[in-house]
Amino acid sequence: MEPHDPSLKATHEKALRLIRLLELLKLKPWTAQQLAQALGIKKRAVLYYLQDLQELGSHLGFRLIHDEIRRTYSLNAGVVLSDIEKVVIHTALRMLYYHSPGHNQQYQEALLKLARGLPEPARSVAQKSVEAMAARGPGLEGSNLEKITNAWFRRQLVQFHYQLPGRRELTKFELETYFIEVSRANMAVYVIGRERSYKGQLRTFKLARMQFVTLVGPTEAYEIPASFDPREYLSDAWGIVGGRGDPVRVRLRFSPQAVPRIREGGYPNLQELEEGDDGSLVVEVAVGADEDGFPIELLSWVQSWGPRVEVLEPEGLRQVWLAEAHQLLERYDPQRVAGPKTYWAHTHKDPTRWQTLQEHAAQVARLAAEKAQPFGDSEQADLAGKLHDLGKYGDLFQRRLEGKEKGLDHWSAGAHLALFEYRAPALALAIQGHHIGLQSGAKENLMAMRLREDGQGFPPELRLSETRLEVLKSRMQSDGLELPPPSQAPIRLPQSAAAMLETRMLFSALVDADFLDTEQHMRGPEVRRPEPPPLQAREALERLEARLAQLAADPGIPPQIRALRQTVAQACAEAALEGRLFTLTAPTGSGKTLAMLRFALKRAAQDPRIRRIVVVLPYLSILDQTVQIYRELFADFGSHYILEDHSLAYRPLRKELSDEQDILERERRLLSENWEAPIILTTHVQLLESLHASRPGACRKLHNLAGSVLLFDEVQTLPTPLAVPTLKTLAHLASDRYGSVVVFATATQPAFDTLHAKVQENEPQGWQPREIVPNPAALFGQSQRVAVEWWLKNPTPNPALTTLLAADSQALVVLNLKRQAQALFQQAQERGLEGLYHLSTALCPAHRKEVLREIKARLDRREPCRLIATQVVEAGVELDFPIGYRALGPLEAIAQTAGRVNRHGLRWEGRLVVFLPEDEGYPDRAYAQAAKLTLALQAEGGLELTPATFRRYYQSLYGIQQVSDPEIEGHIKTQNYAELARRYRIIETPAVNVVVPYNEEALALMQEAREHGIAADWLHRARPYTVPFFLPHGGPPAFLEPVFLRYGRQNSEVPDWFLSPDPACYHALLGFTPAEGGPGSLVI
Repeated sequence: MEPHDPSLKATHEKALRLIRLLELLKLKPWTAQQLAQALGIKKRAVLYYLQDLQELGSHLGFRLIHDEIRRTYSLNAGVVLSDIEKVVIHTALRMLYYHSPGHNQQYQEALLKLARGLPEPARSVAQKSVEAMAARGPGLEGSNLEKITNAWFRRQLVQFHYQLPGRRELTKFELETYFIEVSRANMAVYVIGRERSYKGQLRTFKLARMQFVTLVGPTEAYEIPASFDPREYLSDAWGIVGGRGDPVRVRLRFSPQAVPRIREGGYPNLQELEEGDDGSLVVEVAVGADEDGFPIELLSWVQSWGPRVEVLEPEGLRQVWLAEAHQLLERYDPQRVAGPKTYWAHTHKDPTRWQTLQEHAAQVARLAAEKAQPFGDSEQADLAGKLHDLGKYGDLFQRRLEGKEKGLDHWSAGAHLALFEYRAPALALAIQGHHIGLQSGAKENLMAMRLREDGQGFPPELRLSETRLEVLKSRMQSDGLELPPPSQAPIRLPQSAAAMLETRMLFSALVDADFLDTEQHMRGPEVRRPEPPPLQAREALERLEARLAQLAADPGIPPQIRALRQTVAQACAEAALEGRLFTLTAPTGSGKTLAMLRFALKRAAQDPRIRRIVVVLPYLSILDQTVQIYRELFADFGSHYILEDHSLAYRPLRKELSDEQDILERERRLLSENWEAPIILTTHVQLLESLHASRPGACRKLHNLAGSVLLFDEVQTLPTPLAVPTLKTLAHLASDRYGSVVVFATATQPAFDTLHAKVQENEPQGWQPREIVPNPAALFGQSQRVAVEWWLKNPTPNPALTTLLAADSQALVVLNLKRQAQALFQQAQERGLEGLYHLSTALCPAHRKEVLREIKARLDRREPCRLIATQVVEAGVELDFPIGYRALGPLEAIAQTAGRVNRHGLRWEGRLVVFLPEDEGYPDRAYAQAAKLTLALQAEGGLELTPATFRRYYQSLYGIQQVSDPEIEGHIKTQNYAELARRYRIIETPAVNVVVPYNEEALALMQEAREHGIAADWLHRARPYTVPFFLPHGGPPAFLEPVFLRYGRQNSEVPDWFLSPDPACYHALLGFTPAEGGPGSLVI
């Protein structure tokens, strides 16, 4: 017959209908009409099919039975069971009925199949059970079972979202299914397997809690380990929780009335220990526990015995048992509960260690007052500590701690009291923001702090824990927390940056105190924070003076450089005695690093308010060098005498503490949260953005800036639009109120003092710093080491630059854009120049570090070394070339390149050529403006790199560029902390972070991100292998691979982190070059 023969098709369809008819008849008796409806055919056709089955029965081992009275048809398959076997099937059917997950057709058909061989009346009971199951509503458990079963039998991975206890958001998992089990405790269905999303451990999941279940990947994707034995894994489970190692041993005493029932048996892992004289019985149960070591499944069984059982141990279970019994009595017979109600602030995995609200509020008030004492705000901080959690006295919040409520606002009640009874906007903002961050202090926002009768909290999606303020105050006072009398003063609405700093400092004291007390509660009294050593200013100054004396006598340093450094260091020592705002204008190589430290220690030795020194640097390369110098100098002053706080400061942590280094690293991270160390080294970004931040984590450290000497190096890197708001904030920090001292140091000192009038608008202070060096011009004349030539009439083509590089065995070329540097590098490479190197942000930090190491070695050995770079090389890089070529740019950038030429004065004179490149281009508009200004000033007459020239340059620059961002000024006037924090950015760039395949460690980090997602520790380890990249408008290109958060909401993708695993995208010399000339080429 032909393949499409109609008779063959009809035969095939009939065979399928016969098979389906057989399956239906196996389930239960049917009338012919019922079968016709089930099969979707006419009754006459069903009768023909039944006749066919009658003839086939003897061949296939079944008999078609026709009940003429009921007019039904059924099959007798000839299964012969003993009575005991029938009872076993009946019992299994009853179990299936009880744990059937809602309305599920497959469960119903399975039950009918099992019932087929049962006699009456058991068969009728089973059929009625099926009818009852059909009336149940649908549930997740039933719909998930088929997928989980397929995953198990086919060994296919399954992905799903899961509602973990105590979490609001769903968590995404990927699972290898090892076993499906029905809990002995609650008859629910669970799946056991190895989760691959986080820790790779065996875990148990309840089918009813699983959502969005999907099978992924191929079948046979994994092997169930031969070592996995479900019986062993569940051997200590009371219901389904087991397999976590040593079981918890629970001792119970049952009353005489309960003993006979206990001895009836059926309880797993229960052992009789001792019978009392009164007939009571002590038993021990070995039972599995949850992740916190608590026998959660056993608790409900114990409670089911009511007063006929007593928990003897462990103590944690006993306390939970007693606490829940007490709550039960309190709810239904409160008159029998003696003593005042206890209000709680925090839970704990050990139920005996919950923290009372009275203890937490009192401790936070004490700690906050201590932290605000250096700037005279102890009373306000004490009140903030008492009021910050006032809303936790609400019944709804107490229920939240029991896991019975969520989405609550517990801060608005305290903020209301602070504003409307104590008339203190700063206090109200600090209390309101201690979880959600500082908001807006504008009048309309402050008025909205009044508690709403409808219970709406702030933000509006939250509910107030209590709307009745008097109830909260009464409960607080009953707890022994006394409040001062209300104030009658008018509410002041400030409009200054100084007022915003004052609010942030109060906020900082509060949130640090709150963090510390909560942390101590969670960690327990046995775990203490590290205690940093004191500053020891006099001892440290003696050590530094000895080091300076050594350097002054070092014959390896040219005499003129030694003399220059001695002059700067002496000026710093003499200027340290009085004043709070300073500039230090000194040429490159004049020893500013140690000279500024001498200034700070000298000031600290005679000023009792000075508690710490904060060194603020723009680039990590400078910071690394400075840290190394300081650590060598103060090696024996304690392990935490010097603290780094920046994006690359932290070593990865092991899961277990295995050596002293890990302990020190954990302690260092704790100290970095609030800068509790004598000497801090950080970046401009970290410090300045924190000073203008609104979030608790960023502001937490600010109170420790009171009584600090802040040493800013390379201040010319401060973005011009941020100049005025930054100076406003720093000027107030350097006021008598906070007792801090600020030093701005650079070889190219901006003329910030000319902005004094703008800084002083609406502020208590302006900007009038004192210069530390008496005569900077003479100092620069004494240190002249470089002659500058200006080739600006015509562009200098790349072939000419290549020829110049060939003429000098050691030379530096600095261009403004990455594409310019790459083009010149490729032409020089074609010429076969020896010792050729490239530096730009296209190279990841680890790569740049290695290249710089090679360059320094070649320069020291006087070997050929030709470096083509962007301005990434200009600051904080210790290089010393005999000649340099710098593309036209801002005057301060040209000076920075000059600092890499004849840096140590080892030659009679270095040479720097400033030229126009053939491919003129600049990173941004402000950079281009500054470069054009340099060109204009040079056209007016020769430019020398002296303080007077830079003053003239900056005064002109301030005339063509904004010195204060209008949006930020507006946010200062409205006291909008959240929006100001969003706008204030030292590095304002839409670039994303791309991890590149620089080495095996980078590739391992990529694989870790794919398998487990990324978290804070991963970010710290990935930073050395990261480059910036500008995304095109169409979205991430194909060579970028997205990553997801390890602990984020539903493992969401991270918008600003990507992987680029393709080695073809990362050049061994040029770095990340996915598409030359594309958007990425604009990164310097």
